Amino acid sequence: MRAISFAAIIAVFLAGSVRADAPEPIELEPIDHVAAELVIAGVGGNELRFTPATLEQLSTYRVRTTTPWREEPADFDGVLLADLLRLSGLDTVEQIRVTAENDFATIIPRALWETVPVLVATRVDGRAHTRRERGPIQFVIPMADYTSSPVASEAHLVWMAARIEAE
Repeated sequence: MRAISFAAIIAVFLAGSVRADAPEPIELEPIDHVAAELVIAGVGGNELRFTPATLEQLSTYRVRTTTPWREEPADFDGVLLADLLRLSGLDTVEQIRVTAENDFATIIPRALWETVPVLVATRVDGRAHTRRERGPIQFVIPMADYTSSPVASEAHLVWMAARIEAE
């Protein structure tokens, strides 16, 4: 009986320590998305190609957070960057280059995706993410992690993401 009480106390403590903006696993119903593609150039030259809909066939998560461009919190849905990199074999490289549709490019160090839940968002507030709202594929970092991480920067919040490759 004492073990049950101790376990209950630990469970309550752990439940209370979960941040509100931490990624929460969710299941998404299919919707119509804006035409877009994220190409991941994996190890050995293999390329994986994802549309927002095919990204959502992987394990999906929701983060409720603000961004530097959004004062009010929004629900962002998508997949974790770490999962995509593991799937493509890029999870062990030291850094990746992410290029957007408009040719903006940034370098993301492994220290970021290993310590911060970077969400590759395909939806915002339940709707397909649009280019007008910094989609259709946007990298989102929960604001608490963004502001406390020594490696996160505004350059890592890529929108219109189109390509990931080892750097």
